[in-house]
Amino acid sequence: MVTPARHYSGRLFKKNKTLWVGYVVMSKARRLFFSGDSGYGPHFAEIGKHYGPFDWVALDDGQYDLRWANVHMNAEQAGQAADDLHATAFTPGHVGRFSLAPHAWDEPLERSEVEARRHHYALWTPAIGTPIYLDGRSQKFGTWWRAPGHVPPPTEASFN
Repeated sequence: MVTPARHYSGRLFKKNKTLWVGYVVMSKARRLFFSGDSGYGPHFAEIGKHYGPFDWVALDDGQYDLRWANVHMNAEQAGQAADDLHATAFTPGHVGRFSLAPHAWDEPLERSEVEARRHHYALWTPAIGTPIYLDGRSQKFGTWWRAPGHVPPPTEASFN
């Protein structure tokens, strides 16, 4: 199911010709939500009301900046969105590889960890490439971004 997202579209001279959306995936056993790129807004509470509670949500939680406040969420907004969606587990998206925004590449993960203590969801932070199992098996996700010897990825050039 396609759901609303809060984001503009387009590059250069082709503005807002396409839509940005989120996705609800439902089966008899699970309810999942993927926000895509989206700023925080009342649409998360509406999605939670109509389709939740969710077993797992992946929410935009990185590449934030005051200039993009309406189209990307920071950790605190993503935490609130996870609560609005009545999520059991939350995985930050748009994080952990490089930063296009003026924050450190690992800042969203650090802030998400702090924010999770204020909410009722489990924070799942798999290292890139690590599978997430949605079949009820026990899983543990550590703070891989702090691992000894972990080399931060190279910083990409940001765009304005």
